[in-house]
Amino acid sequence: MKRRYWTGRIARFLLLLAGVSVLSFLLTALTGTDPAEYIARRSSLSATPELIEQIRTTLGLDKPLHIRYLNWIGGVLHGDFGRSIFTGHSVGQDLQSYFPPTLKLVALSMALIVVFTIPVSLVSAARRGRLSDHIVRGVSIVGICLPPFWLGFLLLLAFAVELPIFSVTPEPGLKGLILPAITLAFPVICSSVRVLRASLLEELHRDYIVYSRANGMGRWRLTAQALRNALPPTVTLFCQYVSYLIAGSAVVEQVFSIKGVGSYLMSSIMAADANAIGACMLIVAALYLAAELFGDIINGWLCPWRGGGRSAEMSY
Repeated sequence: MKRRYWTGRIARFLLLLAGVSVLSFLLTALTGTDPAEYIARRSSLSATPELIEQIRTTLGLDKPLHIRYLNWIGGVLHGDFGRSIFTGHSVGQDLQSYFPPTLKLVALSMALIVVFTIPVSLVSAARRGRLSDHIVRGVSIVGICLPPFWLGFLLLLAFAVELPIFSVTPEPGLKGLILPAITLAFPVICSSVRVLRASLLEELHRDYIVYSRANGMGRWRLTAQALRNALPPTVTLFCQYVSYLIAGSAVVEQVFSIKGVGSYLMSSIMAADANAIGACMLIVAALYLAAELFGDIINGWLCPWRGGGRSAEMSY
């Protein structure tokens, strides 16, 4: 049964990845913006229709749509995403230079999410209805509703202008990623805390917890005992947020002037760079699907008797 389940999950992963590649190509190919015209206008103020048609032929844009897709996906499978209109370089080379800052930012954000979500949720669930629980719930609601770009500006104003602990301009090393990581992670922490708190409260009303409480087990030990069974919904949510962190880094990178894949994607969209846009969309979608599969593996290890993640009743 397990073998059949994981075979189906992997097949679903590959099928969805193939569908994402088609959608990524179509969304960039059918935007209505002609990359050949953009290149011609940028290189010459008096671009003639003949020059535009010549560039279109050179780029292979005159071929049928399905032929263009097969050529594109064939290159992708060999690590060739084409040439970027925006930078003039290979998209693969651009991603190698733009992805590392984003991956460092996302990795630090994910670490912050894990470090803060579990203890805050445990405190809130163990002290349900008390002042600390009300504070956590209130801050969570505010954090979910707070736009990341505004939070980033507030952090810069507070800790780079009023209290010059950090610099307004990008700093090398870990210090330069602290404020951007907090900006990116804070809304996810707030969402994850609410989900884990609700799942913990649901577990604390189950029979095995009631039995342990009747035998004199303390509140904190009961909450810790329920944590393992309460984690799957939060793990699923956390893995789904991986792609959000990468895609959402575009706004944060703009606020903190970080040259990452988010700012590269925004610039590519402005330049109608189909190859760069398609590559970024495909990579983000592949990371999302891989994270979802990884979440199923983690949930299967945490609670093998439940067969993966489950949804929790949101008992706020």
